[in-house]
Amino acid sequence: MDFRMEHIFDWPASLIVPILAAGEDIVPMEDLPNVTQRKVLERKREGSKMFSRLEWNVHGQIPKIAQKIISPEKLNFIEESVWDDQTQAFTVRILPHFFRKQITCRTVSTWSDHDGGKKARRVFGGTLEIHIPVIGPIMERTIIDYLKKNNDENAKMVRKALTQRFGPPQG
Repeated sequence: MDFRMEHIFDWPASLIVPILAAGEDIVPMEDLPNVTQRKVLERKREGSKMFSRLEWNVHGQIPKIAQKIISPEKLNFIEESVWDDQTQAFTVRILPHFFRKQITCRTVSTWSDHDGGKKARRVFGGTLEIHIPVIGPIMERTIIDYLKKNNDENAKMVRKALTQRFGPPQG
């Protein structure tokens, strides 16, 4: 199942992108709903790219139909991401601890100028496929709903953090 969302931030991308390129989190990701823990396992820069490997522990309501197969600890995963300075984008591959052969998830989060460079646009999209008969499509919808809620909450947190760092948006 494919998904896509977009957020506009009232600060220029030229202020935001260097933070991301440096490997810095604008906001603590552990503060997102449904995130129990996020640990950086590895982070290194090679030329115009930043490579990261992170472990996420998440939780969420598991649909009744899936509770016999999927327990909360099976929601943990490794994130392998690459920030590319040229494209101003994170490309992410999710490696679940369980059901690795049945679950495929890839995302891309791209930052660009908006409104003539006065604002920044973040486009977040990707694909989630769960190849488990009957419950796969149900789980895809549920996980994407959580992912979208977290991304919307992240956008609110980013706005607050940018206001603290750079002051209120100008015009």
